[in-house]
Amino acid sequence: MWLSLNIISKMVDLEGVSPEDLALKITMSTAEIEAIEYMNRHLESVITVKALDVRPHPDADKLTLVDVDTGKETLQVVCGAPNHKMGDMLALAPVGTDFGEIVIKKTKIRGQESTGMLCSERELSISDDHSGIMVLPPETKPGIALSELYPDFMDVRFEIDNKSITHRPDLWSHKGFAREIGALLNRTVRDVVDHSLSKEFKDTNSISVRIENPEAAPRYSGLAIKNITIKESPLWLKAAVTSIGMRPINNIVDITNYVMFELGEPMHAFDRKKLRGNEIIVRMAKDDEPMTTLDSSEYALNKEDIVIADAGGPVALAGVMGGENSEIDDSTTDIVLEAANFNPVYIRKTAQRYGQRTEAAIRFEKSLSPELTIEALLRCYELIKESCPEAEAVSTIVDAYPAPADAITVTTSMEFIRKRLGKEVPDDEIRQILTALDFTLTEKDGALAIEVPHYRATRDISIPEDIVEEVGRIHGYDNIAPRAPYVPCEPPGHNRFRTFERASKMILTAHHGMAEISGYSFIGEDMLNRLGINQDRELRLSNPLSQEQDRLRRSLVPNIINNVSLNQRYFSDFRIFEQNRVYLKEDRAAKDLAAEKTMITGAVFNKNATGPLFYDAKHIVLGLLDRLYIETSSFQPRQQDLPPYAHPGR
Repeated sequence: MWLSLNIISKMVDLEGVSPEDLALKITMSTAEIEAIEYMNRHLESVITVKALDVRPHPDADKLTLVDVDTGKETLQVVCGAPNHKMGDMLALAPVGTDFGEIVIKKTKIRGQESTGMLCSERELSISDDHSGIMVLPPETKPGIALSELYPDFMDVRFEIDNKSITHRPDLWSHKGFAREIGALLNRTVRDVVDHSLSKEFKDTNSISVRIENPEAAPRYSGLAIKNITIKESPLWLKAAVTSIGMRPINNIVDITNYVMFELGEPMHAFDRKKLRGNEIIVRMAKDDEPMTTLDSSEYALNKEDIVIADAGGPVALAGVMGGENSEIDDSTTDIVLEAANFNPVYIRKTAQRYGQRTEAAIRFEKSLSPELTIEALLRCYELIKESCPEAEAVSTIVDAYPAPADAITVTTSMEFIRKRLGKEVPDDEIRQILTALDFTLTEKDGALAIEVPHYRATRDISIPEDIVEEVGRIHGYDNIAPRAPYVPCEPPGHNRFRTFERASKMILTAHHGMAEISGYSFIGEDMLNRLGINQDRELRLSNPLSQEQDRLRRSLVPNIINNVSLNQRYFSDFRIFEQNRVYLKEDRAAKDLAAEKTMITGAVFNKNATGPLFYDAKHIVLGLLDRLYIETSSFQPRQQDLPPYAHPGR
């Protein structure tokens, strides 16, 4: 996930803290920062220039020679775009400008000197427009760096290791990281949501919501808005959406994506006029119910999928992607915004089933707080009003929330926190850390009752040790001196069987030149049939990874034979063995139980052997018995009950 410091700085003051220092603090306390990227640094070198003269290139029909005024000197540039004229204000990348993949150099094009490059918006990473060079407003003065004209595109972003925030649904948002940074720097975090906006909403009852399965969809909130104009997003929004790794599309889509990354709550907008009826239904799909998503993919749904439906059928695959039949387009004037909460298990299975692990699905499967929906709608409406001042809410927030989540309170004490940390952290510092992280503290008779904020109460904070971790990581683990624990440390008892296992492996590898292999504990019916030993006596797996591995093995022989088959293609001489467990099926109290046994099985292979390999194998077995100090042993010919895969005379 990408974290934009421009977005973060709207919530918490970052003055005086370098990106490198901030990345280290976050890594040591919260989540691993994998990379720091300074975006669009070329804009510091690109300057505004005025076209003094535009004339045809003498030796190229499609090229022009442009004399430009940089404010300090006049330069000649060869240009291939057709959309400029004398007097235009343009963007020039002077010699030495580094675009990452290329560095601008002074050169000759068809015999004419070119000192720099006139740039398009796509070359400047401002937009995808490559139809011509960028023409700036006529009042622009020459010699100004584009980093001053477009400061929103000058961003620093952190690449977050997603694995380190799997247990923290709140950190799949900039607001979550802003709270962490506020606690680390002891700075106030500003709430970007204007809760007073709800006073503007009119109760016209234009939409209603019904949840048929609250266990699958605990909450669904919606807001109807009219007078929408679909257009390009403002530059600051384009820059922000690009920074978080998404492609700008239009103002409404960009706003919903921005709010998802800002607050952590996935959003979606339906075209109100394409919805059939006034009721939105959150329900389970019907088996083989057809659905076409925004990317034009067609699916036959499963009864375990959650859908958002209207009177005519599904309009969105819940938590994953919207439907093509309710997509907003250039003609959209009325929309319905949705913000919902879904059971993470359903969303994860649906996303995997259809190969659609979208940004929304990734967040829902982490157990988002159901309390986020209203904040997201308010924030989204505020940004829509900025983009479309004439936009107007034509409903109150329609909120279906059948069973509000209970608050979690953890009881502990200051002394418990200090004892677990192994350091005398003052009471005031503990209070300050927990308060900065939005925990509510109540102290009475030495006990500390801590109410967990809703966004940390879903599979995150629930026991006193979780509170200890919160204090420890913000206080700084590097501020806690390492020392040996004050607990009895006794050596473990001697495990004779483990010693025996290690000794047998050492004998086979060091004294007989054998290579140890280790295979899966599973086997399939096909291999058993090929070896002629399928007597259906194996323990079956209720949820196998594949049909080739659907039962537990009773023997190590199949794996050894398979390895011989694979290795003989590459080696003419080898010796292998496996020492591992097998599982024998027994009928005990009408339940299938596995009696585990450890066995050793090996094979000797030599493509160029001049004599029977039987004696090599016998020598290994005798050597193993001898070095394990087994004094009485004998070899007996096995003439009866040979396994089907064994040759009767070899």
